[in-house]
Amino acid sequence: MGIRVIIFDLGNTLVYEDRDKSLERASLDIALRYSIDEPPAYTTIYRLLGMRQTDFCEASLDAAAYYYASLVGGGRVDIATARKIREELIRALALSLKPYPAARKVLEELKELGYKIALISNASSQEAVEETLRRLGLIDYFDAVVTSRLVGVRKPDPRIFAYTLTLLQSKPSEAVHVGDRAYEDVLGAKLAGLYAVHLATSEPPSPIADKAVKRLEDIPSTIKRLST
Repeated sequence: MGIRVIIFDLGNTLVYEDRDKSLERASLDIALRYSIDEPPAYTTIYRLLGMRQTDFCEASLDAAAYYYASLVGGGRVDIATARKIREELIRALALSLKPYPAARKVLEELKELGYKIALISNASSQEAVEETLRRLGLIDYFDAVVTSRLVGVRKPDPRIFAYTLTLLQSKPSEAVHVGDRAYEDVLGAKLAGLYAVHLATSEPPSPIADKAVKRLEDIPSTIKRLST
């Protein structure tokens, strides 16, 4: 039947962090705005927003908001305050990301070729990822958007790939995953039975990838070669 589905990673594949609007800076701004005497270290917030241990799903964005609210309340969490901070964190996360120049063109080309397009991201908030894609004008290109927060497991766990393919009513042999990380993206895709294209912009090309490219704009032609 051939390749029918293209799945993309998000961070450092389709989008990158804008240093002028970084989540680190936004997190500290939020802490200061709520008059927290000692703003929490960004490393602490980063762990709450996205634990990097590969065997765990990250804590939710709610956990980060509750953490801030507990500091505001001196150990007591006011639910209304936590909800307000959560909305600010979602907005800050969405504003911190920018699309690579080639992202829209690549998605348009693949869509015109008739592929189903999905996204899988190890992310602490499904809502924040969807808001990011809406803000960037990219969400309509995707037939499915899946985060580790939604499914409860992180890449390279093959279950997150299997869930995504279930949404698309497709088989692993019909799908290609594109990502910048050899461990999370390439290994995860191969464990799940998908083709894997390594966007090797910051790592050496993975020896187990079906293809490796240096530029996002090379993805459509690479997919065509895989299909044949």
